[in-house]
Amino acid sequence: RKNMAVKVTVLLALSLVNMVAARPNILFIVADDLGFGDLGYTGSGIKTPTIDGMAKSGVILGHYYVNLCCTPTRSMIQTGRYNIRYGLQTGVIPNNKAYGLSLNETILPQYLKTAGDYSTHAIGKWHLGVFEWSYTPTFRGYDSFLGYYGGSEDYFTHHNSGMDLHLDIGHNCGKNCSIGLTNYSGVYSTYVYAERAANVLAEHDKTKPIFLYLATQSVHCPIEVPDKYVVPYQHLDPNRRMFAGMVAALDELVGKVVGNFEEHQLWNNTLTIFTTDNGGPVGSKNEHPSGIGCATGAQNYPLRGGKGSYFQGGVRGTSWVHGPMLHQSLRGTTTFELMHCTDWLPTLVDAGKGLEADAGVVYQNPLDGVSHWSFLTTGTTGARTEVLINIERDHSTTAPCQGGPDCKGCNGLGQYVVISGKYKLILGGGGQPNTWYHDGLPYNGTDPTPQGGCIVACSYPSPTGCPAVPNVQLFNVIEDEEERNEISGANPMLVTEMMKLIIKYNNSQYVEALPVTTPLETQCPFNDENGVLTPCEKYIPNATEKYTYGGELTL
Repeated sequence: RKNMAVKVTVLLALSLVNMVAARPNILFIVADDLGFGDLGYTGSGIKTPTIDGMAKSGVILGHYYVNLCCTPTRSMIQTGRYNIRYGLQTGVIPNNKAYGLSLNETILPQYLKTAGDYSTHAIGKWHLGVFEWSYTPTFRGYDSFLGYYGGSEDYFTHHNSGMDLHLDIGHNCGKNCSIGLTNYSGVYSTYVYAERAANVLAEHDKTKPIFLYLATQSVHCPIEVPDKYVVPYQHLDPNRRMFAGMVAALDELVGKVVGNFEEHQLWNNTLTIFTTDNGGPVGSKNEHPSGIGCATGAQNYPLRGGKGSYFQGGVRGTSWVHGPMLHQSLRGTTTFELMHCTDWLPTLVDAGKGLEADAGVVYQNPLDGVSHWSFLTTGTTGARTEVLINIERDHSTTAPCQGGPDCKGCNGLGQYVVISGKYKLILGGGGQPNTWYHDGLPYNGTDPTPQGGCIVACSYPSPTGCPAVPNVQLFNVIEDEEERNEISGANPMLVTEMMKLIIKYNNSQYVEALPVTTPLETQCPFNDENGVLTPCEKYIPNATEKYTYGGELTL
């Protein structure tokens, strides 16, 4: 019996080695605007059996960070680099400004093709550039894309500033290739994404590994979902009721995609990553949203703040990793190894290399992310000790000014946030919202969705009498995840050491925020003759002529 046990142990070890060597398929799921307390396993009453099951049988990331809103996080996932390196540290990319993720950045699917000859497909939200075709997914390493280029659209009509649902198949699929899916008007977006994922996996060449980037629209506003998903939640208030249905539809989508992997015998070698792009948006007492984004009924309990702020409710990501290649010691656990969304690129590239140590991968630009592949597959100590959450030197929403047109940032300070080990230092107020919603209790949905509290962005008192927020705030976010105990006064030496980190990053490569420096542009993208939101073939600054389909100028 002892010999048999040894043989079984050896076989299991060899099996794990083979899985690591075999270049895993990768399913990368990004949930949009999901609150920390909105899933079953995080304490919500919303039923999410698929996501819960995968999280609990995988490893839950308990000390993992994203940015405070969409574009900044998505750009870091794709590049493995802090967004201060290319000017996407502030706000989101609107359709009326001609900028995007710099074309000087090589991104994740391009590296995966080099590392392991991956098939690469994107479904859902892009939001990294729409004004010119060269910024869209198939020009940046994806073999295909179905989804929307911009930041927000109707779940049924797929309209934002135009009909923004596209099918791009093939390398550099732009003019005369991209198809505007006007025939899907009335079809809920999770159904569209599930159908596309099924087709991609059915057509996949199994001699190659696959990378499927599933960036769901759910659960960003507008709050829309088919009635059947709302029925189990009639006891909740209207906003939370609809939101709960949207979360349930998200869970169903994940279940369908997993089922497709299983159907095509791909699942047993699939690594799944689930992450939010930021915390859930929460509102103020008068039901006007505060911070970035619209209040949808999200809940970040027990964390402080939400989307648009640098408190844990805004930047601590809800995330987990699942797959047979995970080390046995990690399965069914929560890890508090420090991790950041820039880490996914080097981690997945290392996974994609298999046993080939270099696999010909040369990083075009210095990475800020660190690989956790060894940690995930061997259970060894993680590689990261510090994280730059962000530097925003000047932005009207997260670093609001007072004192006249020459004011820069928050009381002239801006927002600077770093983490070292278990400590987080916030310089500049932390943005808004900055309070605990629903009275710091689990949200049962019986109160109006936005629950009250003082919303103070900076280090000055608000007109409503809310107290000022300190310029310098220090928290132990492991022992005090709710950020109720500000400890800078008791730890001056630690503050001094962490200020050195802020100075280091502030003196490193920093591109001024493109939303601040880029003027308005009304020509690119444009709506074609069918009302389809269309990038220009080549953007010409200050052009006065009208663009036609594909971006040619009408002379």
